[in-house]
Amino acid sequence: MSKKKLEENIKFWISKFISRNKDYDLKEIFEFKDLSKINNRYIKSFKDYNSWCFAPDFTIIIKNKLNNKYEIILINRSCETVGLRAIGEIMCFNRIINPKLSFLISAKGYSEEISLFLIDKKFNQKLLNYFNKNLIIFAFDDNSIKIKKESIIPFSSRKVLYE
Repeated sequence: MSKKKLEENIKFWISKFISRNKDYDLKEIFEFKDLSKINNRYIKSFKDYNSWCFAPDFTIIIKNKLNNKYEIILINRSCETVGLRAIGEIMCFNRIINPKLSFLISAKGYSEEISLFLIDKKFNQKLLNYFNKNLIIFAFDDNSIKIKKESIIPFSSRKVLYE
């Protein structure tokens, strides 16, 4: 899957994913933007946004209809298999921002070098956990927005994501 196709699939998928949850409204999707430099009322509503000097692949602003607060979803993508470097990058973002949800989406799943870390519950917790939430890793089927069920890590996220 090409980089452009993967990015199109991600935007379509996240819009559909949010629309299924009636408690949230999609407000904005930023692509590859340094969050500290965005002049946007939604971003400015977050404390310390001006210190977020990094650019996730996708930053999604959602509004919680129950409490009228804005929340963030982060997504990084990889056209290759996911390795420790890709996980490390988005986990740094997660620990700074504490997003509602965080995804690492790959065109090819995850690499063998990390498969044991991801399957072992203790290692999984150490590697993917932030503020009692988990980074969710998955891959799309080739050239579609359908998620490969067997690619979803952590396993507990499978029933939430698998369509």
